[in-house]
Amino acid sequence: MDIPKKDVVSFLLRETLHAGTARSQHELAGMLNKRLRGNCPGYAISDARARSIALSTPGIKVNIHTRKGDIPKRCPACGHALRKTYTKNLKGKRLLLKLSCARCPYRGSGGSWIPGRYEFWIG
Repeated sequence: MDIPKKDVVSFLLRETLHAGTARSQHELAGMLNKRLRGNCPGYAISDARARSIALSTPGIKVNIHTRKGDIPKRCPACGHALRKTYTKNLKGKRLLLKLSCARCPYRGSGGSWIPGRYEFWIG
């Protein structure tokens, strides 16, 4: 199994998403693998690498749906540091209100911190 270069995958991402949206990172990787294997049968890409390249490719929009889970230390989508926003309750105790990433569109709030599903499209 060969690993395609980032530039090739980025180009194929734009080409593939012009036809429509991908409703999950697994669907996105499947669409890319189909296109990659049409050109070179030995090429393959994982779900996580497809998501990572899509997050860094200009012109591709990503929507991240979150679900309940533990608070992550780093961004679960791209691995970048997270910004924490706090609020105080009536007793003066600090409470974590939301998490956000400066590099990608990840936003978590209200106890929903873990990405449950990604959606990809051309914006």
